[in-house]
Amino acid sequence: TTAEGRPLYYVKISDNPNTDEAEPRILYTGLHHAREPMSMMSLIFYMHYLLENYASDPDIQSLVDSDELYFIPCVNPDGYNYNQTTNPNGGGLWRKNRRLNVGGTYGVDLNRNYGYQWGLNSGSSGTPSSETYRGTSAFSEPETQMVRDFCIEKDFVTALNNHSYGNYLIHQWEYVNSVPEPATFAALGAQLTSCNGYTVGNAFQTVGY
Repeated sequence: TTAEGRPLYYVKISDNPNTDEAEPRILYTGLHHAREPMSMMSLIFYMHYLLENYASDPDIQSLVDSDELYFIPCVNPDGYNYNQTTNPNGGGLWRKNRRLNVGGTYGVDLNRNYGYQWGLNSGSSGTPSSETYRGTSAFSEPETQMVRDFCIEKDFVTALNNHSYGNYLIHQWEYVNSVPEPATFAALGAQLTSCNGYTVGNAFQTVGY
């Protein structure tokens, strides 16, 4: 559970949801940042769409029958609850979790707390009061530990991490301004944004850092 005692819930959508099949597993996550509830709602709408159209859409049926789809709609329930408490009518701008830091400030940016290339000063901060504070160490937070352990257990072939900062599809890698296998990512990006027209690229090409 989180620092405030809340669990992270996941949903599995598959043709045989009570059985672990030898199929590719895909992870979808939302609401790493508490002030981005649209990132959670878009996943919930997507889950509804899959379930409601499974019987009538052959493409959706093929996706669900041949893969195991896992959803963690709310990675940051403590921060989300904090915004609900302080701004019950919406508009809460708290971003991080609710970790009590040394010095009396609150919160770690969960999206900066994962282990790979943790600790970079470009895009994250070592200052506890910062909105991009990365924590005291990689995976210092129970939320990222739970996601890490879940990924190890399920061995996902890919993951999509929903945010609502802007109309971007941001792909790996975010710690250097270069992209391994650029043709592969360009092809995937073109497919995934063919309907919504989002800007595709790594962090430097989209959000600018």
